[in-house]
Order: sequence, then structure tokens, then C-alpha cells
Amino acid sequence: MKKIGIVGGIGPESTIEYYRMLIKLFRARLDTNQYPEILLQSIDMTEMLDYVFNNKLDELVKFLKSKVEILEQSNIDYVALASNTPHLVFDKLSKSVNVKMISIVVETCKSISRTGIKKVELLGTKSTMSKGFYQSVAKNMGIEIVIPKEENQNYIHEKYMGELVFNKINSDTKNRLVQIVNELEDKEQIEGIVLGGTELPLILEQEDFEKLRVFNTTEIHVNAIIDKMIN
Repeated sequence: MKKIGIVGGIGPESTIEYYRMLIKLFRARLDTNQYPEILLQSIDMTEMLDYVFNNKLDELVKFLKSKVEILEQSNIDYVALASNTPHLVFDKLSKSVNVKMISIVVETCKSISRTGIKKVELLGTKSTMSKGFYQSVAKNMGIEIVIPKEENQNYIHEKYMGELVFNKINSDTKNRLVQIVNELEDKEQIEGIVLGGTELPLILEQEDFEKLRVFNTTEIHVNAIIDKMIN
């Protein structure tokens, strides 16, 4: 059994969901009443987001590297960042540490590719939607990613940081998010939607969309983590 380390707290609510899902899927996949051993390094989300939103990318890498190195001291086999946004610097970070890392972006794009879907909409923080790190990975797999117009990106980001990271679920916000997706479906003929923020599954789910395939990045990432843990 491989040892897994999680850098969490980005944000806390989705880290709780990661923990619950890791336990549930571990027990289901192995048909066991045992529990997985998981090392969690919970960080200061406010400090991390300051680096992200002020484009202090070298400082962001240094900050995340220091947290990964804490986990490395326990001789773990893999590390996962329990969030989409810090994957902005995933490539540079993964090359700077001595442990293998499991990318939520790569695993999500693999999941999309397996369905044969070629065009999806990406939702998340402003940085996740606009910085291109999802788009570059997807393009290499023959997938086109489109994002909402800037006005809607700003709305999504505001609600994400002001409500979802605190697990505040507002029906008006949900309805507007669904409307934004539906508008882009009509305009761009998308086939799926990527919930590229690990808090987004708290408010959106497959049942909210009649035709679109929903890709829950939290669930996809957790499955990939379990794969590494047990294989």
C-alpha cells in the first residue's frame, strides 16, 4: 500500500470532502472495513491565494514546496494538492520536489478523453479559468476548453470566494451558475462542463444539466489518488 500525502485547506470545505471520499472509495474499492492512512498538511489558504491573485508565482512555488517537503519527511510515495487553483504552478512545483505528484488537471483531462467528448466549459476561480493551465493540458489530448465571458468569470469568482469556500449554498447563485453554463452551451455547443474548483460540487451536480456531462474534479482526483494508493 502506497503512502499518500495531501496538501489541503485550499479550501477547508473541499478538503473535508476529499477526506470523506478517500475513505469511502478506499473501503468500497477494496471491499474492506479498514481505513486508509492519509497524511494531511493543511495550509493557510489566505496566504496561498495572495500569491495566486497577485501573480507572485515564484513565491507560490516556494510556499507549496515547503508544505510538500513536510510530507516528504514521512517517506510518502505520492502528494496531491486538494485544489485546482494551485495547479497554476504544478509543473514547476513537481520538478522542484522529490516525490511524485498527482495532477488534478491531468487526471480530469484523461477522464474527459475517455468519454470521447471534445469540447467542454471550464468553471472555477478566475485564475483557473483564465490562466490557461487547463487549456494547455487539454489541447495535448485533443480537447477544447472554453470559458465564460469576463463578466461571468468575475461573477463566478466572486461567488466562489465569497460563498462556496465557506460552504454557503445560495439558490440564487446556483440558478445563475446553471444559466451561465446553459448560455455557453447554446453559443459554443459544448458537450460537458468541468467543475474546475473543488468547492463547485457543493452547489452543482449532474442532475442540474439535461445534456451536458459533468466532470467533478474532486471525485476524479480522489479516484486517481486511490489508484496510486492501492496499485
